[in-house]
Amino acid sequence: SSHTEKMFGPFDANVCMLHVVKGKVPVSQVSSADLTTISGESLKYKRAVRKDFVNDVVIGEKTFGPYNDFPVDVECSNGLIHGISLSLAS
Repeated sequence: SSHTEKMFGPFDANVCMLHVVKGKVPVSQVSSADLTTISGESLKYKRAVRKDFVNDVVIGEKTFGPYNDFPVDVECSNGLIHGISLSLAS
């Protein structure tokens, strides 16, 4: 069992499905997008302290620690990937 599993539980298929919504939603459109996951859960968006949050997790943060140009919308063949500060299931 890894350190992460001890803290938050395993990152299995069910948890992974909590991190995927249909379509290509860039960070700039998260506030108005349908945030229903492929498992049918509704995620909650909010904006606070000049940051975007989904279920109280920072999404699309351009700076992390010493990095000042962290990619926020990573294009892939079937959608976009966003950096997040924690697992949404934590």
